Amino acid sequence: MSKDKTERKSGLAIAGFILAILAILGSWMPLINNVSFFFAFIALLFGVIGFVNIKKGKRVGQGLAVATIVLSVIAGSVVLATQAFYGKVANDIGSSVKKSVDDFDGTNTKKLLETSVDVTIGKFTAKTENYMDTTELPVTVKNKLSEKASYTVKIEAVDSAGTRLAEDTIYVTDLGAGQSVSETAFKYVESGKLAALKTATFKVLEIGKS
Repeated sequence: MSKDKTERKSGLAIAGFILAILAILGSWMPLINNVSFFFAFIALLFGVIGFVNIKKGKRVGQGLAVATIVLSVIAGSVVLATQAFYGKVANDIGSSVKKSVDDFDGTNTKKLLETSVDVTIGKFTAKTENYMDTTELPVTVKNKLSEKASYTVKIEAVDSAGTRLAEDTIYVTDLGAGQSVSETAFKYVESGKLAALKTATFKVLEIGKS
């Protein structure tokens, strides 16, 4: 009877030690370390049970039980640490991607105007030559960043009541750090809107950055 109990305790310690080793090996791997944490918990349970029974008079496997407890605790700690690290990395990547998307689709227009780009809108002019209307709105775009960037600037024309009359978009590519460029918007205006645009207010509607 005593021999059977001793063998059972040794088998429990061995099983716990194997699980602890597996937990250590997988503790740093994303997703897999979820299983490793479970292994570490079971290994710790086996190790504690084995150690308690050894203290009650069983002498076989005490070192193995202690090793199992230590390794399982280390594995569990590594799992928690790596999951916290991978979680932070995932959050940082998610935030970076979201910022890039928001910069690109115009969601961050206000922030871009504060930190990245200056847009100066000139005076809208219209001339009629040879029965053809020539229109233009000068727009200067300055890259305030210390690196090259491309911008999409959407400009709207509104009347005194704030009603949008028309809009146009200019594209500035590979603008160097601190560099400015002058572009022309509203080159093509519907004849029916020309009179209203002469008295309209022009302002930045949206800015995208890439």
